[in-house]
Parts: sequence; structure tokens; C-alpha cells
Amino acid sequence: MSDGRWFDGWSPWPELAGLAAAGRSLLPNVPVTPASLVRTVTEQLVGRRLTTKVDNREVGLTLTELDYPADSLRLATGRIGDVRIVAEDVDWPEPDGGSIPLRRVTVLAEDVRLRSLPTPAAKPARVELLIAVSADVLRERVAKVRPGIVAAPAESGLLQIHWAKRPHWGHLTLEAQVADDAVVLVPRILHIGQKELRPPKRFQPIVLPLPELPQGIKLTKVEPRHDELVLHTVAEEWPERLSRIPLPDLLSWLTTAAMTLTLPKLGARS
Repeated sequence: MSDGRWFDGWSPWPELAGLAAAGRSLLPNVPVTPASLVRTVTEQLVGRRLTTKVDNREVGLTLTELDYPADSLRLATGRIGDVRIVAEDVDWPEPDGGSIPLRRVTVLAEDVRLRSLPTPAAKPARVELLIAVSADVLRERVAKVRPGIVAAPAESGLLQIHWAKRPHWGHLTLEAQVADDAVVLVPRILHIGQKELRPPKRFQPIVLPLPELPQGIKLTKVEPRHDELVLHTVAEEWPERLSRIPLPDLLSWLTTAAMTLTLPKLGARS
């Protein structure tokens, strides 16, 4: 029995057979099941430099990971599982016309399931984004709001700053906290030589405005690492939006991206 006939026979949703048929018309030289079709498209996308439009501005990114446990059996039972997408070297536009280089953007879609009615679509239980910026970007952002101050990630998830003109005088460790539209660096310990002191009250928190995030994204945590700062966010509106995109549209979107190396606009239907 061919892979295509197996899928047609076991799928509880006849619409998914139509998805395989759409795949045959888009990429006629690959296997006919949705699982094998998506795997083939994934192989063409990973490692390639792609472009997309954000607010009418061109954004470049390199797709480095597209991991999912989807196979014909999972598709047939309607439970795909967790999906992980990683893009690196992302040029993210800012309102002032410039851009902020993002080292890495990781999208985690948890417990993705296929829904049959009213149209076949995929719905994740939760979508989380991890946005990583390099230590160089962190230093530049801190220097912009506090000239003469040099910042860097430190151990135990903290940050440290020192005076650029007198680095040997010591440093101050700070804890990164989340505000509505900013990252707030709160002073914790003043290090002078071997001494650890409570920072003077005149050392005020450093407020770093956030880059403009996509609509529906909420910042939940800031994690300093060895050479980068990672913003943890939850995409509160994305699960419902994704569930309104029919599977054939998603398949066409992936195929167009693989063929043109351009990410087309993926609109949601109400």
C-alpha cells in the first residue's frame, strides 16, 4: 500500500486528503502525504536566507530550525505536538526607521492539534517567543540612556555595569525586571575590590525601552546569559489567529517560501 493510500484510509478527516492533493499540485515530484510534503518543504527552507515584509519594510532572516514530530500517524490522529521554529540574524525594524539586529528569534508552539471544523486548521495551545540580542546591542542600548556606562551580562542571570573611564573602580550588578513597555535594570550589589556593598540610593534603575514587538506579544521575563540578553514573550493572540488559517493556505505559504525564498503574507480568515 502506498503512503498516500495509507493516509487516505486512516485519516478521520477527509479534508486532509485534500491537503495531500494540494501538495501534489504544488510539488508534484515529492511524496503525496501532508507529512512528507511538509518535511520536503522544510528541507528546502532550513539554512536559507529569507525575506519578509514588516510594516512595509523588508526584513531579512535565516531559518535555522524547523522541528516538529509530525508524521502521518500524528496527522491522522490530529495531535502534532510541539513545534519549534528558530530564525537567526534577524534585522528587526524600529519606528524611527532604523533596525535592531536580533541574534535569534525562537517560536515555540505547544501542543499543536489539527481541527476539522469549520475548516481544517492547526491550533496550538500556547505560543511563546524567545528573542535574543547580543551583548553588543545591550551595551549600545545602555550607553544610549546612560552615557559613559558599559554593561554586560554577568553570572546567575544578572547584569553588571561599570564606568567606562574608571573600570578599575569596581562594578555594579543589576537585576533585569519586566515593565509594561521596557526592561528595568534594578541595582542590587556594588562591588568595590573584594567588598560587596548595598548600592547608594542615588544609583537609580536603568530603563531600556523595548523594541516595537508584534501585536499581541507580551513580555514575561528577561534572561541575561553569557553573551546575550533573551526576552521571553507570550503571543497571547496567536493561537486563535493561527486556528483560523486553513491548512491548504498554510501549505501554500510554506511552498511559496521554499520556491521564492520570500515569506508571503499569511492572512487569517474570520
